[in-house]
Amino acid sequence: MPNGLMSIGMFSRSSLLSIKALRAYHAAGILVPAQIDPATGYRAYLASQLTDAAVLRRLRDLDLPLSDVGEILRARDPDLTRKILIGHGDLLQERLARIAQAVDEIHSGIEHPASLTPVHIREEPAIQTVEYRGRVREAAFATFLDTAYAALYEMLGRLGMPPGGPSGALYPPVVEDVEDVVAYLPLATAVQLPDNRGPLALGEVPAATVAVLTHHGDYDSIAGSYQLLGRWVAEHAVSADLQVREIYLISPAEAQDPRHYRTEICWPLATGTSADTRGGDS
Repeated sequence: MPNGLMSIGMFSRSSLLSIKALRAYHAAGILVPAQIDPATGYRAYLASQLTDAAVLRRLRDLDLPLSDVGEILRARDPDLTRKILIGHGDLLQERLARIAQAVDEIHSGIEHPASLTPVHIREEPAIQTVEYRGRVREAAFATFLDTAYAALYEMLGRLGMPPGGPSGALYPPVVEDVEDVVAYLPLATAVQLPDNRGPLALGEVPAATVAVLTHHGDYDSIAGSYQLLGRWVAEHAVSADLQVREIYLISPAEAQDPRHYRTEICWPLATGTSADTRGGDS
């Protein structure tokens, strides 16, 4: 039964913080789980803690010391936040307004997710694909995907066939320092790849029930959409331990302006998800 509690794995994917990082933040007393099973030691977090996780992630991106991050999260005082950031160095001066705005947007979005982006549930059929796999750090996602899709589109061009739908990628349910990522193109018909196919292979994205949120804009801001979707799943459905899908409805190949990018984030749900959860804007 959905109760707003999230396992450490689910919280990791929603916040885009690795389990290793979450354990370190727990040990430092900065982001403490809401529950810890005394028998197993398993950690569980409240969906509402995604707010602090988002602020923490953004501040750590600025290399702010953990002691300062903890002070900001404990105080929840904009004046103190501003003072610490200014003291962090001249480098932050030009970024201060953008960071303050981002924190405000995070708080607003987490507290009122439905007012920003509706979530709906969809049955996804199995699709046959041609795929390109890699073990990738988050900072190298863009480079990996550029390389992968260049190879994938080139292969379909050699075969003389268009893709059967928009490009996509699969990400593991738990964030790690290095992740197994699968970039793919759907196939409209069955094909046989040539011997000189390099790292490409035939694959399949399995059928699944998924909660879907469409992210509007560039990929630098996609973390906020993951937070909204993860919280929605925690409160309305039951998460499945399967790969999360990103479907690039409008990608850099179709639009030069990042504001026009459209990315569906598809979060797999456990078998038997009730129709009662299908009120997309709830």
